[in-house]
Amino acid sequence: MMNCIKNTLKKIMSFMTAATMIFAISAFPQNTSEAAQIPETNLKEMANELAFLVNEFRAENGLNPIYVVPYMSDMAAVRARECIADFSHLRPDGSKFSTIIDRSIVPYSVAFENIAAGLETPAETLEQWKSSEKHVGVLLRPDVTHMGVGVGYEENSIYEWYWEQNFVICEEDIQGQYIPTRYDITPQAEGDITGDAVVDSYDYIALADYIYKKKNNIPVYLNDAQLETADCFRDGLITESDAKVMVRYILGEYTTLPFVF
Repeated sequence: MMNCIKNTLKKIMSFMTAATMIFAISAFPQNTSEAAQIPETNLKEMANELAFLVNEFRAENGLNPIYVVPYMSDMAAVRARECIADFSHLRPDGSKFSTIIDRSIVPYSVAFENIAAGLETPAETLEQWKSSEKHVGVLLRPDVTHMGVGVGYEENSIYEWYWEQNFVICEEDIQGQYIPTRYDITPQAEGDITGDAVVDSYDYIALADYIYKKKNNIPVYLNDAQLETADCFRDGLITESDAKVMVRYILGEYTTLPFVF
């Protein structure tokens, strides 16, 4: 009887081991190229992080931030892919990198490009550029106004990782332009510009800073949700009047936002 039980247990253990091995094998991609793919959303997040770091570097050097333009970033992603085949400032057809930017969309006067390869993170890539006088010269140009950032990855290529930034000088606003932030802030209440679910002096400072910079043509960005909650009168305008309303709300003189007469 005991031997029969032992034999049965052995059979069960053998079956479980075999089943575990089958599961383990099926859990890994059968196509190595599939395993090497990086989701496009991840690449875009890395590109946004690099743009944020560039503006952080400019701030450290007393310079205004550069707007990011989604169209320019899309073109930068194309250029990053082109660099996988030929790591060069020239495009596959031999034309200059700047030909990828449609002047009817981005009416620029001058364009610049930084490229890098072989580095896995935005921080490492920026450090490589910072070690090059030529690249730093582009990053810290006071007159650069807009940029796009793209990342490409190909496991079976020379460098695997490829980074591209295009910069332009443009006197006009470009559709979709924004100042990149490390995190996308979502207001949790009316007047909550900072996204911490509390309306306090930090929200007032953010609102006052936005109003001042817009008034003085200094690049500044709030996302659509922040702009909506900052409009304390809901009149489609963000002015000193909204800031005054917020102050009175913080002091308890007003009990609701947005303010209604």
